[in-house]
Amino acid sequence: MGSNASDCANPISLHELLTSQISKKPCSTRLFRPILRTRYVATSMSRSTILCVDDYETSLGGWCLYLQNAGYSVTTARTAQEGLERFAVSPVDLVLLDYAMPDSNGDDVAATMKRIKPDVRILMFSGVPHVPEKARLHVDAFLQKGLSPNIVLDKIRELLTSSHKAA
Repeated sequence: MGSNASDCANPISLHELLTSQISKKPCSTRLFRPILRTRYVATSMSRSTILCVDDYETSLGGWCLYLQNAGYSVTTARTAQEGLERFAVSPVDLVLLDYAMPDSNGDDVAATMKRIKPDVRILMFSGVPHVPEKARLHVDAFLQKGLSPNIVLDKIRELLTSSHKAA
């Protein structure tokens, strides 16, 4: 199944997300069962790309829309494996990574990502009340789910700014 670049150049609309129309025109060359498909937003050289990895579709869709509206290019993945695959082959500036996923914990995913691309910033978030300190070893920041989106956006900007200074 091929992808149609013109379909993938537009951000996901709220209407598409709510009516599950996304699955009719997937942008990925691989078939995935989730309703929410990866959408690639046309980027300029100054736009940062964020990979959002979360098994909870509503959260993933919400962050995707919010970050696109904030001016970021966003790629999504609903499983740890899908996130690692996209991370390995796509340009990514920052990863917004859920801690608790059915196929793997975020700490294992973060450790693998840091081995692949050590300079990419990883912001882990979770709705789990207690995340072990060792789970935070390979991430650049950790936030609890449920915080104001502005707090998360400020942390993303901070991490992206610090990565550009280090480069």
